[in-house]
Amino acid sequence: MVNLDVQQQFLNHISSHALCKTTDKILLAVSGGIDSMVMFHLFKTSGFRIAVAHCNFQLRGKDSDEDEEFVSGLCRQFNVLCFTKRFDTANVAASRKISIQMAASELRYDFFNDIRLSHGFDHVATAHHFSDVVETVLLNLVRGTGIDGLRGISPSKEHVIRPMLFATRDMIRKYAIANGITWREDASNATDDYQRNFIRHEVIRKFKDMNPAFEDGFRHTHERLLGAREFALSYIHHVRSEAVTDESDTGLMIDIARVRQSKFAAVLLWELIKDFGFKYDQCIKIVEDHQPGRLFFSNSHQLLVDRKKYIVEEKRSDGVASRVIEEGQKLAANGSVTLVINEMSREAFTLKKEGTLAQLDADRLRFPLLWRKWQAGDYFVPLGMRSEKKVSDFLIDLKIPFNSKADVTVLESSGEIVWVVGHRISDRYKVTEGTRRVITIEPVDAPPQAPVEDV
Repeated sequence: MVNLDVQQQFLNHISSHALCKTTDKILLAVSGGIDSMVMFHLFKTSGFRIAVAHCNFQLRGKDSDEDEEFVSGLCRQFNVLCFTKRFDTANVAASRKISIQMAASELRYDFFNDIRLSHGFDHVATAHHFSDVVETVLLNLVRGTGIDGLRGISPSKEHVIRPMLFATRDMIRKYAIANGITWREDASNATDDYQRNFIRHEVIRKFKDMNPAFEDGFRHTHERLLGAREFALSYIHHVRSEAVTDESDTGLMIDIARVRQSKFAAVLLWELIKDFGFKYDQCIKIVEDHQPGRLFFSNSHQLLVDRKKYIVEEKRSDGVASRVIEEGQKLAANGSVTLVINEMSREAFTLKKEGTLAQLDADRLRFPLLWRKWQAGDYFVPLGMRSEKKVSDFLIDLKIPFNSKADVTVLESSGEIVWVVGHRISDRYKVTEGTRRVITIEPVDAPPQAPVEDV
C-alpha cells in the first residue's frame, strides 16, 4: 500500500527545492532505522536510481552488526547496490580528541563522499526530517544563535540532500505502519544521554502537552523565521556593499559609523565578521567599548579598532625584531622587509623626491645603526622642521591606520632616530651642499635574489 499523500509531499519537497531528478544517481544513507527505511521506500516506489550506503560504527556490539545485516538483506531483496563499512569509532574519537558523535559524523560523511566520487553519484540523501529541524532550532536557541541557527537544517548542502524535511516523526511512523515497512530500533534513541534526546523526550513532549499541534505551529513559525532571515540577509548584503571594502594591503575595512547607525550594531557587526571566527560577545565589547587602537582576536584573525574603520586581517606573525647594521653592509633583512644600502660620492648623487627612500649624509651617521620597531616616547626632527616631534604624533598626522602602525620601524644612529623607515628622514641627516658622501637606503618587500653563478 502506498500513501499517496505522503509520497506526493515527498515529490513536492524534492521539486520545490530542486534537490534531484529521477535521472540522477542517488546514494541513500540507510541506518536501518525508521526514518531511513521510509526514505528508501519513497525513493524506490517513486522510480529514482538509487544505491545504499550503511555505516557500522561498532558502538552497540551485536546490535550494530545486526543493523548492518538488516540493511544488506534489504538491498539484496530489492536488488539495490549496497556499500557498507565498519569503523572503530571510539578509537577514532579518542585519537582526534573529539566526541564519539562528532567522530561518527566525520567518518560517515567522508565515507559517503568517497563513494559518491568513486562511483559517480550525483547526490547523497540523508533522512533528516522536520522533527529534527525543531530539535535543532531549540538546541541552537539554548546554546545561543544568530539567524542562521534559526534555519535549523537546510534542504541541501553541497552534494548532500535532505528529501524528508517535509515530514514529522509521527508522519513517518504512520507511513511505515501503513505500508508494512520494517525497521531496526536504536536503543540509544530511548535514552536521555544526549542533549538532543533530552530535547526530544522531555522538552518537546511538554510543549505537546501544552499544545498537541505544537509541530504544526512550529512549522508556520519556522516558515516566517526563514522569510525574516531572507530579509535580514538582504539588509546585511546591502550594508556590506556600502560599508565593507576588501583591501589586500590593509585587510577588510568596515566603516564604523555605518555599523553604529544600527540599533543592533553588535548583531550587524557579528554578521559581517563571524566567518573570521569572532564571537558575538566580542562584537558587543567592540561596539560598547569603542576605543581606537583596541585589538580583538579570533583563532585565525584580528580586528583593530581604527579611528573610522574596523580592520580585520589575519593574525600577524611578521617576526620583526631589532637588527644591527654595520658600516659597509649592503643588505639588512627584518621580517618581510629588506633594506638595500648604497654609498656614493656627492658628485655621483642625484636627489630624488621619494618619501620611501632615505638619502642621508654619510658623515653624520655613526655605525653601527640600529633598526627596530618604533616605541612610545620616540622623537625625531622630521625633514623640513626644526623642532622635535613625537613619532606617534607624526604617524597620526600621516593618518597611518592603527594596524599599519604596528609595522612601522625606525633607524637609529647613536641613539638618535635618523629615519622613520619608509616615511620621513630626520632633518639633521639630510643631504646638504656641504655633504661629501651620501648613503641611500631603500626598503623592498622581499630580499633581492643573489645573481646566479656559473658552475
